[in-house]
Amino acid sequence: MKQFLLLVGFVVAGIFKPVQAENVCGISTLAFKAGEALNYQLYYNVGFIWVKAGTCDFAVDRAEWDNKKALKLSIVGRTDPSFDSFFHVRDSFISYVDNETLTPYKSYKYTHEDKWLGTDIFTFRPSNGGWRITTNLKRKGVWKDPVESVTPNCGFDILTSIYRMRSFDEAGLFVKGHAINIPVRLDDGEYVIHMTYLGKERIKLHSNGYYTANAFQLTLVEGKIFKRGDVLKMWISDDGNCIPLMIESPIRVGSVKAIFRTGENTLRPIVRPAATK
Repeated sequence: MKQFLLLVGFVVAGIFKPVQAENVCGISTLAFKAGEALNYQLYYNVGFIWVKAGTCDFAVDRAEWDNKKALKLSIVGRTDPSFDSFFHVRDSFISYVDNETLTPYKSYKYTHEDKWLGTDIFTFRPSNGGWRITTNLKRKGVWKDPVESVTPNCGFDILTSIYRMRSFDEAGLFVKGHAINIPVRLDDGEYVIHMTYLGKERIKLHSNGYYTANAFQLTLVEGKIFKRGDVLKMWISDDGNCIPLMIESPIRVGSVKAIFRTGENTLRPIVRPAATK
């Protein structure tokens, strides 16, 4: 169950981010607006039993950065009190981005998982057609020396990538069976995730009704969370808001699921077809 909030961000990050050399770092139209708030229920599974493990809240707020209009993006994840004795999580992500292009200025990740505490701070600056990133990490109460790196892939953090993917128009992606490789930047470098579009599906989110969604399958990176060959499945809303509706994934022990519950102040109405059996 470790780093369950990172899982939610990790599997959605960069979904529509193009991997070609002509990667466009700016976007023209946002699929969300300031004031939007999304809430998810998180479940943990071992065997045939699914238990409520926690909640995850996404929010978009107006902000300023260097005397310019900006957006503050945030995710807060926590385990439920009934789950804390098994594994205690209080994690949060915060990113400040340009309010039109969503290019990032700075991002913060605060991790509190049982006895483990960590802080990750990333500063982003354009550099020769790419991005220069300054990474500051705090581990076991001690700040490590800052690390400078350069990437041609815009260098977006996980949280910014989640919101960018909702606004990026990659029409060629929505062809059944089409697959792409996605570079994802994590703490210790860049990784590649293999993603395949499965087509449109109708899904039911427990008592929350039926949705039409775009379904994807991802082959995950082996590491502390996932095993080699693990496959994740996710569903993205087809109502113009591009909201991640449901994510199912195996982890080292058991599996986890994130299910969309509520959305407020979305740019467009959230479309739910009439209930069917």
